[in-house]
Amino acid sequence: MRKRFPETLATSLLLLLLTALASRLPAQSEGPARAKTGTGMAHDISGVWALGKIHKRVSDPVAAMTPEGQAKFDFNTHELKNNRPITIDPAFTCHWPGVPHIYGSGAYAFEFVQTPQRIFIFYENTHQWREIWMDGREIPKDSDPLWMGYSVGHWDGDDLVVETASFNDKTWLDVRGHPHSDALKLTERYHRPDRDHLEITFTIDDPKMYTATWVTHSYFELKPAWEIGEAFCVPEDQSKFFQESLQEPGKTAPEK
Repeated sequence: MRKRFPETLATSLLLLLLTALASRLPAQSEGPARAKTGTGMAHDISGVWALGKIHKRVSDPVAAMTPEGQAKFDFNTHELKNNRPITIDPAFTCHWPGVPHIYGSGAYAFEFVQTPQRIFIFYENTHQWREIWMDGREIPKDSDPLWMGYSVGHWDGDDLVVETASFNDKTWLDVRGHPHSDALKLTERYHRPDRDHLEITFTIDDPKMYTATWVTHSYFELKPAWEIGEAFCVPEDQSKFFQESLQEPGKTAPEK
């Protein structure tokens, strides 16, 4: 239910003043792009997006790993060798999963909130968010290592292109345990083939972990009637889950 504000004399006078001022402003041009977007801006990616019926994830072959990358990958996936699920995934211990990992951590929705200078992405997954600077700046060379990196973006035609760097090395690239280092540079291209569908292409460049760049894709659908839900990661709940369903993170099940 929407709240109703009390109608006072001061409120009425303020509304009359704003109306008078608005009538003196020059009329805004209603071009084709402006008429079709919800934000009124020439490019629009705003709204809630989620997995859909046609959702799929497509990954090109992962580039060969460096010795350091292979060692990290072997550690991240060592539980699989004991026929146990991976439990040392950062997302399992209430840490930020990182990018692009956050798009593959469960069937959670996410929302773009768009302003002229910044685009915000709010992830339903553990109520996380990131900001993409759209004011032409470059990624600062002296940025602190960040869980989600430092992101700057620009429009290439109707595609949003985002470049992100200044990551720490605590997150994973995906649920399969592929690692990255603090040298990771990630390029994301957000493409809308039509109004209701979104394709994200991730180009991964990490010379410390991989011998070449590699690419992965995700596909989503627009959900106009949806709202982002509350999905926090509560350490106590995670601990109970491990005790009742699996085992402590990083440990293998006891032999019978």
